[in-house]
Amino acid sequence: MKLNRKEILKKAVLGVTSLIVILLLILGIKNSDFGKIAKYNKQDSKSGRDMKTRFISSSGMKVTVTNDIANLGDFTFNIARDRKLIANISLKYKSIDGDESWFNNGDKSKKEILKKSVILRDAAINTMLGNSVATANSKKMRKALKDTLNEQLSDTEIEEVYFNQFIIQ
Repeated sequence: MKLNRKEILKKAVLGVTSLIVILLLILGIKNSDFGKIAKYNKQDSKSGRDMKTRFISSSGMKVTVTNDIANLGDFTFNIARDRKLIANISLKYKSIDGDESWFNNGDKSKKEILKKSVILRDAAINTMLGNSVATANSKKMRKALKDTLNEQLSDTEIEEVYFNQFIIQ
């Protein structure tokens, strides 16, 4: 059985192409975020609810915390009949016990804010609902937000409320 040059060349090209495709697949899987996907059981052992409902969120709802500023994310509120307020709210916070040394840079406060992020977002929504356009960005509203959020926190105190984005439609 004799193989001619064309058949040898076709098989070599097919082998090299297959090898390249396999290597690209391996590289793509290695660099993907598949390892960060949370594993979960069908049923949540604590609540008995389907776990899929607990992980539904958008990037605008994510709470982020830096050294002394926490961003509660994006909000959309219905204010004054058919008017809509789109806002991004940040908070300046400090630890109540005053243990903000160089070695302990507020990790306790960061953890508390992240742990209670859903509660803080809910409190902000409940405070903002039903306010008119005139009071939505006032000092009175900021104080009401600050007071409501401070009621939810035990080890942290909100010093100031900031609106990073404030759009009324």
